[in-house]
Amino acid sequence: MLQPQGKAVDIITFDLGNVLVRVDHLEFCRRLAALAGTSPEAVFAAVFASELEPGYDTGRLSSQEFYEAVLAKFRVALPFATFREWWNSIFTPMPEMVPVVEHLVAHYPLFLLSNTNALHFQYIQEQYPLLERFTQFILSYEVGSRKPEPQIYRHLIYQAKTQPARILFIDDKLPFVEAAREQGLQAWQFTDKDRLMQQLQEAGLW
Repeated sequence: MLQPQGKAVDIITFDLGNVLVRVDHLEFCRRLAALAGTSPEAVFAAVFASELEPGYDTGRLSSQEFYEAVLAKFRVALPFATFREWWNSIFTPMPEMVPVVEHLVAHYPLFLLSNTNALHFQYIQEQYPLLERFTQFILSYEVGSRKPEPQIYRHLIYQAKTQPARILFIDDKLPFVEAAREQGLQAWQFTDKDRLMQQLQEAGLW
C-alpha cells in the first residue's frame, strides 16, 4: 500500500456528488417541467423520489429504458441527445477540491464510491479530469447496489483488500456516513473543503 509510515488509513474513498462535483437535481427538473407544463417539484417526485432513478442507479434500467420511462411518465417527446444534455446539466465544478485531491493522491490510493448511473458517470469522466487521479471506482449502477445499502460498502471493502477500519470514507450525507460506519469503515461527513482539511490534519493524514 502507498501508506505513509505510521498512518491508520490505507485508502481514502470519496463520494462524488457535492463532495468533488456540485450537484443540483432541480436543474434537470426545471428543464423537463417547462417542457411538460408542470412544476420542478413534480418532476423531482416522479423521477428522483420514485423507483425510476434508483432503478437506473442500480443498473436495473438501461439508459434507453430510463429515457423512455421518463418521457412516458410526462407524455412528452424529446430527442435522446437533448435528454442526455439536460440529465447531465445538474453538475458544476468544485474547483476548491482539486488541490485537496492532488495532495492526497501523492500519499494514498484514492477510491470513489458513488450512487450514479451510466450517463452521469460517462459525462463526469469526460468533463472532470480530476477523476483520473482515482485508482478504483465503486459505482452503484455497476455493482447493483446503492448507498446506504450494505452491499455497496462491501464491494468497497473487497476492492480495497484491506481491513474496513483502515478505509476512510467521506460523504456529504450523514445516513450514508452512518451506514459506512456500520460496515466497520472510518467515515466522515463532508461539509466543506476547509473542514475536511482540518479533519485530515487532526487525524495526521494531511
